[in-house]
Order: sequence, then C-alpha cells, then structure tokens
Amino acid sequence: MTRSDVLPAVDDAVRTDDTACHTLIITVRDGGHALTRISALLNNLSVRTLSFRAAEGGGLAVCEIVVPVADSPRAQAKLRRCVEVVELSAHPAGETRAI
Repeated sequence: MTRSDVLPAVDDAVRTDDTACHTLIITVRDGGHALTRISALLNNLSVRTLSFRAAEGGGLAVCEIVVPVADSPRAQAKLRRCVEVVELSAHPAGETRAI
C-alpha cells in the first residue's frame, strides 16, 4: 500500500462528520492561561469543536469540547490531570442538557 492509497481514505473520513462524538463540559479556574493549557493538552486529539466562556475578572470559566467517542477517554484523562480543571462531565454530542 502506498501513501497515495491511504490519504484519500483518511481525507474522506475526516471530511465526513458521521462519527459519534462526546461533548466534554469543563469548569476551570481561569487565571488567564486556561484556554492555552487546554488547547496544548488536546493538540494530538481530533477536536471537532471548542468553545470557551471566560468569567469576568477571573474566577471560573466553562469550556465545551466535542471529540470523537474514540478520543473521549484519553481527552478526559488528560483534562482531569490539569490543575485548573474543577469539574468535568461528558455526554453524547447532540444530547440536550439543562444548565
């Protein structure tokens, strides 16, 4: 198998968003560098979406990350080791949650 045989299949898999995903909702202590740390932790994983709501004047911020189900356990383990993370919850993407 050559490189040209593999790349089109990988490219199609990346472009089609049919894989099941998990939404990770993280509450973090935002000292101004939380978003940088989170993005550095997840740089080797396939992150579909990332949103970050910072608190005014520091305090707690909320980050919502959508990752494929296959990457979810690894992403959760990495995030739980992060000092800034106060709370982490995961649920299937598309499932509505009351906040």
